Amino acid sequence: MIGEQLAEFVDQRGHRFSLDTSLRVVVDGQVGYLEGSAHTHPGRMHVYIPDLGHDMTCSLSEIESMSDAARAWITGFLAGSEPHINEYLGVDERDLENGTTPDWTEEDYERWQAFTARFRRTGTHPSLNRRPVTPLVITDDERSELRIDGELRPWARAGERVWVPDGRRWVQADPQPELVNGQLAGTLCAERGHPDLNRLDSGWEICLDCGEVSPPE
Repeated sequence: MIGEQLAEFVDQRGHRFSLDTSLRVVVDGQVGYLEGSAHTHPGRMHVYIPDLGHDMTCSLSEIESMSDAARAWITGFLAGSEPHINEYLGVDERDLENGTTPDWTEEDYERWQAFTARFRRTGTHPSLNRRPVTPLVITDDERSELRIDGELRPWARAGERVWVPDGRRWVQADPQPELVNGQLAGTLCAERGHPDLNRLDSGWEICLDCGEVSPPE
């Protein structure tokens, strides 16, 4: 059983500690033992590798094999690490309280269930963004400084959906554009896998290469 096979180890700095050797995994051909959450990205774990004298950080998808006890531990760890539906949809609890953001729909719920199932299967998920609920604010001085000519076409990503401004509201794009690596297909950001965000005085961030925006915290 978990917790009944404790063994003492000494790391490269001479620190002594105990680990449960029933929580055995193999990562990159190295035998190691689960230590716990890496406290970085959800689903990331620390694994101590005795032959190396230090730990490694990994996700479930990087583990080549594992003991039954390790599998049970990881199953519980991932179940406890999956995002709440509001976090997945990018809904801020403060917005729900003041009525700015509507509650989730049945379609949202089904999409979230599929998302969390993938997370429990792989141990990884893309970053989750907050859904914008107020108009984008950008001054004339910022337009000049950033050399923004013509009309902006801002968009935001939340809940695996693309959101675009419609007057003072944000709505789901219809039809939904194709995304590659979480970015709009055919853009520079899709090739490099991330936007190049510029922070505005209003707290908004905007990428001039693809138009993606991130609302203020």
